[in-house]
Amino acid sequence: MTLPSDNGIPVLDEPRITQVMRAMQRRWRQSTGLLHHRIDRPADDKLSASVPAPVDNRCHLRIPIKTTPVRVTDGCLCATAEIDNISPAGICLRNLPEPFYRDAEDLTVFSSDNPGLPVLRIKPRWERTDWRGKTIGATIVNVSESWRLFFTRTASQLGM
Repeated sequence: MTLPSDNGIPVLDEPRITQVMRAMQRRWRQSTGLLHHRIDRPADDKLSASVPAPVDNRCHLRIPIKTTPVRVTDGCLCATAEIDNISPAGICLRNLPEPFYRDAEDLTVFSSDNPGLPVLRIKPRWERTDWRGKTIGATIVNVSESWRLFFTRTASQLGM
């Protein structure tokens, strides 16, 4: 039995994880140029805290994560946060303390509780503050094979 694919070429029945991997590979190839463009933007092009998160302009699938605590450091301070959602090239962290991450260019995210989550260097793109703390959206600077594997495993567990 064959199934239509999104590019018009029929494919044989495949396990769900293989389908997810193929979709991720296509999106990854399409977005590589956009990722490099975003990383190379000048610092004065950052979005301010008063600008809402760019939800409508997302180019990657977002995977919501349930209560995954991580540690975040800017090189001086270290804080605990939770992962809100992930994408192949980005991450959203919530419940950061308000004074954390004032002018840091790069942050480091790691987890001692989840060995499958690699150490990530991230570049914040936007932030929003409410009564629970700060939420930031960031681009992952060091996208690695272990990050792709973590993303794929998480997406397949949610049936994406």
